[in-house]
Amino acid sequence: MTSLRTVSVSVLAYIFGYAVKLGFLFSDILQSVIAHEYLRFPTSFIIGSALSTGLLIVSVNEINKWVPYVIATMDAVVLLLVFGVFEKESPSEIFVIVFLSCFMAYVGFNLISVFVTRYSKEKASHERTITELERVISEKERMRSEIEREITEKEQEISELMSLQCPKCERQFKTKNALNAHVGKCDK
Repeated sequence: MTSLRTVSVSVLAYIFGYAVKLGFLFSDILQSVIAHEYLRFPTSFIIGSALSTGLLIVSVNEINKWVPYVIATMDAVVLLLVFGVFEKESPSEIFVIVFLSCFMAYVGFNLISVFVTRYSKEKASHERTITELERVISEKERMRSEIEREITEKEQEISELMSLQCPKCERQFKTKNALNAHVGKCDK
């Protein structure tokens, strides 16, 4: 998994699975409250989807580093309840259910960790690019202002040169006094 897009799709699939797990758990819990299946199943899955989305938002929070561990533990407990581990009597069945629940929680924890890491790297890369572009823009603006200053200087020089040119014969003079002396004598 090298791209953020791949990791994001995997995380969304994981969250969808988590929503389904919670939906089944709530369906069992709400059986005594909502007797009709056509009302209980949608309600359970809407609650499961909302909770799993909330868990995703909380788990990618970089401020609290312990939150993903709590969510992984909750994920394992939810799986244990969904698989009905407390109803099993065979030690081998209990072991398999505990192993699968813990393994799936571990996979989810690592998937979220990879997502957070990739997102942080991608965000840092974009921030570096933005900083570099801002630096290039400021450099180009500095160059533009320097070119505008040079253009202004050249325009002033041209203006000065034009003011030292005889309007009749268009001959150039080095000083204003020389031009004035020539204009009075100019034959053209």
